Amino acid sequence: MQQNHAPSRSELPKKSHRVFSLVAVITGSLILRAAAGAMGENIQFYFNAIHEASLSPNHPLSVLVGSGKVYPISYTLGGIIIGSFFVSELIGALLFGAWSDRFGRKLFIVIGPLFGAVAVLITSFTTAIWLLIFTRLLEGLSTASNAPATLSYLAEATSNSPKLRTRISGFFEIATIGGIAVGFSLGGWLWRQFGTAARVAGISLTSPAFAVNASIYVISLLLLWFGVREIKGQNPATALPDISPQETLRRYWRILSNPRVSGFAPAWIAINAVLGIWLNLTARILTDKSGFANQRLVGNFNSFQAGNVLAGYALFFILGILVWTVFFTQLRRSTTMLIGTGGLLLSCLLIFAINHQPALNSPEMVPLAIILVISIMIQSGFTPAALAHLADITEAHTTERGAIMGLYSVFLGLGQFLGASIGGIFVDWRGADGMALIVGMLGIFAAVLIIRLRRAEAQ
Repeated sequence: MQQNHAPSRSELPKKSHRVFSLVAVITGSLILRAAAGAMGENIQFYFNAIHEASLSPNHPLSVLVGSGKVYPISYTLGGIIIGSFFVSELIGALLFGAWSDRFGRKLFIVIGPLFGAVAVLITSFTTAIWLLIFTRLLEGLSTASNAPATLSYLAEATSNSPKLRTRISGFFEIATIGGIAVGFSLGGWLWRQFGTAARVAGISLTSPAFAVNASIYVISLLLLWFGVREIKGQNPATALPDISPQETLRRYWRILSNPRVSGFAPAWIAINAVLGIWLNLTARILTDKSGFANQRLVGNFNSFQAGNVLAGYALFFILGILVWTVFFTQLRRSTTMLIGTGGLLLSCLLIFAINHQPALNSPEMVPLAIILVISIMIQSGFTPAALAHLADITEAHTTERGAIMGLYSVFLGLGQFLGASIGGIFVDWRGADGMALIVGMLGIFAAVLIIRLRRAEAQ
């Protein structure tokens, strides 16, 4: 039986090489998340465009592709299409995470941007539901390939320094959310400049914005390919026995049965469901001119403004992570996660209050917005604490780091699939109020589970 062991200092890259690789991984992840964030936002604007084109034969998209290829898209249908992303991420993370233990991290780190580039190019040519679902599946594979390999790479590179691991976990979350924030602003700008269906060099593009976004994925791919060095001592293919699908499932069941994993997994899934709602429905809500006219957060923004609103949310989320990472590393992981869920519940109440102000420029908006920013920074503590908790678990299973860190994408994918799917139903029902309601319910669920986790830790 192969013995678990952490890489010795001689097996880790030289300090300068390791620093360069860590910088390349985090920077490449930031750019990749920016591309994915722009894609995730633009697909919401695209749904609005297809829906509007189905109601107007003079819409540029109707003129380009014909009225028979556009159709109404409800939030529920849009949520299902978007949710397909997380199905492939969920399944792919299990496979790619385990394969990265066997074949090395770098291969799977760089495959991610390649899948993403192909997905956005296909999207720029089609309005067909089945193809849109296919491109979302490719996007999911992009994250499923890149994220577990990246996280296991970071866990292995910081195995000799718990303090460095905590900070790198925070920096990775900052790069992830920061990239998404950049992607939101970029996506709003891309849609404003290139979102309208057009012929480019004789080629019919349902939205040139997606084609432009492909170049961002390529930049990420090149940076990761040339900047990341494998860690010596990672398990090569020849050093590990063949693993059957059944054995892979048994490995994951064994990991999921670990009380340290099973105790907090449902709470993390619930929080990721909240992210699924924020990230995959909000841009469409803010720009939807067709419903809930009495709600201030529905349809009162253009694409660029909506992108900047979401970017502002992400930036304050990053600032919160930075504060948590620098000043509150001594807190127990479960304490940080519980405080984060409290901030989430406060955010829901504030969103409901903002949504029912008489106007966007009413006097109450400024204090409500300030408190909302504070609540966002509070809730941001949950994700790095959960990520560090998962990295801690890998210390008892060093040859399965990729498989364990693959659970990050599993929880992310499952949570966001549930959020996008269920959230769409609530938004169809009550608009932005419905969104606030389902987010609050998920926050309460997560808080109860974290309290149980703290009690188990105490025992």
